[in-house]
Amino acid sequence: MTVRKFRPPNRLASMIKDRGGLLAQDAIAAAEAGVETLRESSMAALDEALAEIDSRFGKSAPDRATQSFEDLYLLASRIIDVSAFVADSGVDKAAMSLCGLADSCAEVGAWRWDAVDVHVKALKLLRAMGAELPVEQRDAMLQGLYQVSHYRPDEG
Repeated sequence: MTVRKFRPPNRLASMIKDRGGLLAQDAIAAAEAGVETLRESSMAALDEALAEIDSRFGKSAPDRATQSFEDLYLLASRIIDVSAFVADSGVDKAAMSLCGLADSCAEVGAWRWDAVDVHVKALKLLRAMGAELPVEQRDAMLQGLYQVSHYRPDEG
């Protein structure tokens, strides 16, 4: 008995061996240029979301108690969606903490306005100068926001 081995042609392997296409560095440069075209619109969307959070949920918002937990969550998640261009500022992590806070408020059905106010102020500060803050200070601020958003008064 004779065993015959049969190997079907592998299209991917042949494509890899063929010359042509883009070099990895050229593909990366093209991708970065493409992403850069989104900078202006992303920053505008981030600033709009921050302004809307402040106007609807900020300390001076006249009817903030009538706003929904879901709306705050959606606005904070919109910040996360477009924060890639300010990743070194901590805005994305502060917005994630605000999402957690909105979630926990929704669970108990009550606002924790002191915590919301701290998050709104922190988001504005991080947007304005988060990238300029020393990493230790920024991390301490974000850790504080995390603790505030996860604090449960009934748990001690």
